[in-house]
Amino acid sequence: MSGARIPSWDFMIDLLNDVSEVRGSAPTPEAIAVLKDMHRNALRVSNAPAHAILLLQDQLAEADREARSAIVERQVLTEALQERQRRIAELQVQISYVEADRNRQVRELTAEVEDYQTQFADLASERDRLMSTIRQLERQLQEANRRNLQAEQRCELLERQLAAIDEEGASGEWSSQAKAARVLLVDSKPENLATLRSILEPINQDLFEASSGEQALSVLNSIDDVALILLSAEMDRGMDGFEVAAHVKRRIRTRHTPIIFLTAEKHGPHYTFRGYAAGAVDYISKPVDPWVLRAKVAVFIELHWQAQRRRAIESTFE
Repeated sequence: MSGARIPSWDFMIDLLNDVSEVRGSAPTPEAIAVLKDMHRNALRVSNAPAHAILLLQDQLAEADREARSAIVERQVLTEALQERQRRIAELQVQISYVEADRNRQVRELTAEVEDYQTQFADLASERDRLMSTIRQLERQLQEANRRNLQAEQRCELLERQLAAIDEEGASGEWSSQAKAARVLLVDSKPENLATLRSILEPINQDLFEASSGEQALSVLNSIDDVALILLSAEMDRGMDGFEVAAHVKRRIRTRHTPIIFLTAEKHGPHYTFRGYAAGAVDYISKPVDPWVLRAKVAVFIELHWQAQRRRAIESTFE
């Protein structure tokens, strides 16, 4: 993995399987994780379109796996919900029979009333427990549907980003004919802002910079129609990226502005989850791959102008 030519991860898996077959023992999960990190690092440091495609394909595969997992979970929850609903119907019938039998027995044998009351109470208690379980399963099903929708939307975004790299990568350089849109770059380190600007200059967008969360909010107050925010999760001073995102999403004029979080790889997946919870639509790990960043920005700029055209058409019919 010198960076000159990096095999795909599928090739690495096949190689591991061949080595395992020769040695007669499977590799440990720790060894696979180390090899996976080395492969990702090799992809990240190589500044080539093909390697950027491999990196995005890896992210697409992870998002697809999450979507499949959410679908399976939704199916399991749906079956569990239906089973308990059937049980509720059976219990309702049983309760009706027990109530009728109890009334008859009360008239005949007053002494047995207490026994039937206990039986009825037990059935009603089971019904209540099942009703509570059904409400919980319904909430879990809604959450599974929400996560499945998010995963499918992320798959669609990654596919569009891959298509953008395929379209522009053939020439070895990036050019853009799209109308310029306003993009806000937020990072507390001047060198990071300079890097972002140099990467995005080829796609000819109006770039604004902010070196703190407070300055970013001030810039958003002073300009309209910002198409995209590239926001570093880590800040050396003041608010961090998650606090800035929370302020952006609370404001009426910026609540629909998409945010791409820039995170250090050392923080792991939990930073990604926090970013989505704060309102981010995508993320990219530092150090930034230029082709990946341009692809993501180009796709969101295209979505911005599509939304603008759709609003203009809708306004003509009002």
